[in-house]
Amino acid sequence: MRDELKAEVDDVMAETIRHLPLFRGQQDTDRDPVEFFAPLRTGDREGQYPSFGRGNTSRSGVAADGGYLRIDRTTFPDLVIRQGDKIVALDRLSEPVFEILHVDDRSHLRLICELGDSN
Repeated sequence: MRDELKAEVDDVMAETIRHLPLFRGQQDTDRDPVEFFAPLRTGDREGQYPSFGRGNTSRSGVAADGGYLRIDRTTFPDLVIRQGDKIVALDRLSEPVFEILHVDDRSHLRLICELGDSN
């Protein structure tokens, strides 16, 4: 049942992504660019909730950069994504580019990538 639900979510929420593997800011010759289909959610949701006080480190306003990419590991088992790589959201207007800030590979279901603005 879990796999069916995951497939349904991907059918509705996923979009075409191009992965651009990098090594020290240059194209990684050991890994080829690849296109795949995965849910991509953008926008820093923490910035939407105001926090007041001396411990406030959040930016003011609603952030439009960053987000999360959740890749189905059973569909793309050979995909290797590393911190510093970039992805392109091909289905979005102007095809925005995001940098991989962090990769969480602890789940056996999804590879979860934290994204930041590429600029």
